[in-house]
Amino acid sequence: MVRRSVAVPLLFDGNSLADFLELERAYKLAKQTVLDYLVEGYKDRISYFRVWHEVKDLVKRYGLPFAYQQQAVKDAVETFNAWVETGGVRPTVRRAAPYADERAWRMEGQTAVSIRLMSRRITAELWPHRRFWRFEWLVITGRARRANTIRLKKTRNRVYAVFTYELTPEEGKKPLAITAFDVNENTVVVARIDLRKTVDKVAQWNRDKIIPPISLHVFRTDFGRLAKRYDVIRRSWAEELSIEINGRRIPGTTTREFRKRVKKLRERNRKRDRVNKVAHELTKEPAVLITEDLGEKPQEEMIQRKRDKEIRHRIKQMPMKAVLKKVEDKAKERGVRLVLVSSRKNSRICPIHGVEMTFPLGPKLGFCPRGHWIHRDVASVLNMLRKATDELKEYGEVVRKTLDALDEKTLEKWIALVMQTERPAVLARASPMTRPDSPLGRERAR
Repeated sequence: MVRRSVAVPLLFDGNSLADFLELERAYKLAKQTVLDYLVEGYKDRISYFRVWHEVKDLVKRYGLPFAYQQQAVKDAVETFNAWVETGGVRPTVRRAAPYADERAWRMEGQTAVSIRLMSRRITAELWPHRRFWRFEWLVITGRARRANTIRLKKTRNRVYAVFTYELTPEEGKKPLAITAFDVNENTVVVARIDLRKTVDKVAQWNRDKIIPPISLHVFRTDFGRLAKRYDVIRRSWAEELSIEINGRRIPGTTTREFRKRVKKLRERNRKRDRVNKVAHELTKEPAVLITEDLGEKPQEEMIQRKRDKEIRHRIKQMPMKAVLKKVEDKAKERGVRLVLVSSRKNSRICPIHGVEMTFPLGPKLGFCPRGHWIHRDVASVLNMLRKATDELKEYGEVVRKTLDALDEKTLEKWIALVMQTERPAVLARASPMTRPDSPLGRERAR
């Protein structure tokens, strides 16, 4: 099953909002109390059923309804188990979003929910949107199931009901293409072998003699340029807010104003939006996707050879693992097959002659000893296709035949395409809706 969450605003009046705030405060205190008890008394993972009878008297004194008491304990146990696995500083509860199970809420028609709050049960209207209706339609048609538990989350004086849906993955369809993609600092390079054109244009008796067409596409993501831009903004703010007191320089990063400005930056949201768009483009048609197995921390291996602090920072900010996880999640939902291959020397081996290249003109353009140039990102996706031929089984021979038919002129066209996409060296622009009088707008005006 594939899980998806949908946040829908709840239309609370003043009394209902005050009642919810009281529930949120009590839930947070109960969760923190249980978490402190677990940290002091246990060192290994623990189950909810083992700890409930030990802490139920501690939780009752906060006046929570019984359903929320159990959910607060479950929430604390999950946080404690995660802390045991990852380690780090002692866990604290900064924000609390109460979980409501089937005893505390139920649907009232299609656009309202009945929720048990701190002192009473109310009926709150939903403010539904398109994503909510899409998943509700999947529930009605039997392709998804709504979870019994919802989460109540407050953001900027508005309360949201977070619904969780379990989707049945689509059945695997016959692939229309073999696609290999490589995530880079500012681009995603995609090599696509079209199987549909071969099937449409060639008769059955002559199909073995036809070579499927291969094409190269480049998605511009600007992950590195975004990291560079926001790094420049943070440095300028830190320099602007730095002060000197009694001969001692106080850095601007320690000031409250700096923290307030940084909270308004949207770097994480922009990256997440671009990651989602790349994953959607790669999985929107039935295909076999091929990419590198990045391991746990791919950026750590890349920055070991870099000494420039700015380059190391940009590499660390690349969401390579996030793109792979999102593509894997989308592929599972849409019934698309994903094949992972080894990342060893994919960008340093010539995909035509199989010999190691040199890079006399920089880290991007490689020179093959046989006398031609090739971009390392192009070489990477082509070598991924070649490595995956054994796992593709019935399509392996088709991929091998297509790669053997590549010539140097095609590689030259692809080099020009990738270089043209990577050419802009300016910082990534902020949104045109940024106010001119805001700190981000003033930085853009400079």
